Amino acid sequence: MQRQFDDLLLGSIELFCLAAELGSFTLAASVTPAAVSRSVARLEKRLDVQLFVRTTRQIRLTDAGRRYFEQCRDALNRLAEAEREATGQQTTPKGVLRISMPTPYGHYRVLPVLAEFRKRYPEVTIEAYLSNRNIDFADEGFDLAIRRRAPRDSGLIARKLEDAELVVVASPSYLKRAGMPKTIEDILEHECIQFEMPSTGPPCRGSSCGTANPWN
Repeated sequence: MQRQFDDLLLGSIELFCLAAELGSFTLAASVTPAAVSRSVARLEKRLDVQLFVRTTRQIRLTDAGRRYFEQCRDALNRLAEAEREATGQQTTPKGVLRISMPTPYGHYRVLPVLAEFRKRYPEVTIEAYLSNRNIDFADEGFDLAIRRRAPRDSGLIARKLEDAELVVVASPSYLKRAGMPKTIEDILEHECIQFEMPSTGPPCRGSSCGTANPWN
């Protein structure tokens, strides 16, 4: 794409639109009315068309000027909206939000509240990926991930959502057969349904369950 508009020309277009809206070079002037008049004259020379009918008392858009004004006004509004969106200042959140979250947490804590979120922010599209697999933000294009520990990558921003407790459960028939464990170490001797660590593959056993970092 080649550059077609320099800063002076874009400034002239803005002044032209302002003068068209206010119906006056004087009211549109951030410097002097003469400067606004020169800016409009530059546009007219570039376009080879008369944009305003001028009298000593007022200015009025020509038909060509009115059509040019409407299109320039829309273009400037789109530029302003693009700038607000790029800097995160748009008044209404919109776009696609890609979230990665653990399967159980997603099912029981996140998915139930998405309907209310969509009602509040209808222009935001949620892409929710439920998996215990650890994702790569840069390579896979995710905006947000929910994990049980803070990330090692200092370039990522982490926010605490809540405290959650881990519990060990067993059926009454199993405890009757194998006995009730008295200490954490006793669990190592029991038959456990173990969680397989997404980052490494081996099952989570003993103290490794408390120290593994799921962001790896």
